[in-house]
Amino acid sequence: MKKTSTIELIHVSDIHFGSGESHGPLNPATGLNVRLEDFCRAFTQCVDYALNLPADVFLFSGDAYRNASPEPIYQKLFAEQLRRLSEANIQIVLVVGNHDQIFKSTGSHSMSVFQSLGVPNLITIDSPQLIKLDTNHGALQIIGLPYVTRHLLMTHEQYASLSNSEIERVLANHVSAVFRDLIEQLDPTIPAVGTAHMMVDGALAGAEQELLVGYTSSFPIQMFSDERLEYVALGHVHKYQVLKESQPAIVYAGSIERIDFSEEKEDKGFVHVSILPQQTTFEFHSVNPRSFVTVDVDVTASKDPTKTVLEAVRQKITPGCVLRVRYRMLEEQVPLFDDQSLRVAAAEALTLHLKPNIISAQRESRIPQLTESTAVTPLAALETYLDNVAPERKERIMSKATELWTKLRKE
Repeated sequence: MKKTSTIELIHVSDIHFGSGESHGPLNPATGLNVRLEDFCRAFTQCVDYALNLPADVFLFSGDAYRNASPEPIYQKLFAEQLRRLSEANIQIVLVVGNHDQIFKSTGSHSMSVFQSLGVPNLITIDSPQLIKLDTNHGALQIIGLPYVTRHLLMTHEQYASLSNSEIERVLANHVSAVFRDLIEQLDPTIPAVGTAHMMVDGALAGAEQELLVGYTSSFPIQMFSDERLEYVALGHVHKYQVLKESQPAIVYAGSIERIDFSEEKEDKGFVHVSILPQQTTFEFHSVNPRSFVTVDVDVTASKDPTKTVLEAVRQKITPGCVLRVRYRMLEEQVPLFDDQSLRVAAAEALTLHLKPNIISAQRESRIPQLTESTAVTPLAALETYLDNVAPERKERIMSKATELWTKLRKE
């Protein structure tokens, strides 16, 4: 095999500019939402790292914005960082994700502008393809898959009578065959990387379920398990996770900032990949995302519910965090509770979200957050319910419910 130098690749995914702004106020100095500034700061850290390394390739595996029609400020923030990479002669690869796609016959997407402008050193993957990059440390092959949807398959008459599960099987087989065909075209003397924006069997999903545009499919991990690949850079799932350690490593970089409280315990960042045939290594780097803190307290047996809640908050609050306080109290305790004192005690938090669960003398009242407008899916309704009545069992129950819900949707 031809000798090659180590190629340094930065794997970033799921920025979602514009998401999570309900958890932040406006910054009067800039006119921007503070949470948008957090997302911008996180992405800037990724780019700074790439420039300082310096990296050879910056691979973004999909979902730049919260939807495919981003506001100009989101486009500006994204483009500014891409310009820095381009001017440093770092090869940029952008994979089109589900939030980047416009489901219309035009075939355009939120990254089309970069194709139209012909940005130097930038390639957009909006169809299955094999590309070859000439980097500062040698050639690199990349097999890319954008987000794949079922709707085109369902428009064909021969598939019209198929059930959802049968369509899923046909789609998985088709996409796997396309990827295998591209692998067969690889030059064995040049290292290769795979990338895709999709849900892979075995991945642990999170907030992206509630951000989905339309139906999502799951694909077999076996389609990527080919030793001709050094690394597989996946996007779509927001939790950083390693599905396979080597030959090849199959990795979700995860999102770069926390979107909501479902990601409270997840670290956020990017992956630095050092590519050398049969010796490829990778390492996750945190961007130190803003803290999300939940305080759960039951004051039904307390004589001073305000004091009990305040003590619980003081034990967990951190400066600048997004704070959620869920307290369970009896209906007759409501007049004794001083929420203004709680707001004063939480002043060092960026934002405060109060989630009371008031229990009547006869029975537990309907959870106030559980309304038709907020519980947009059964999973969202269940999560809200568990947040209020069984937060300690939420993770285990949601895992089982998600598995069942996925099976039901396929059928």
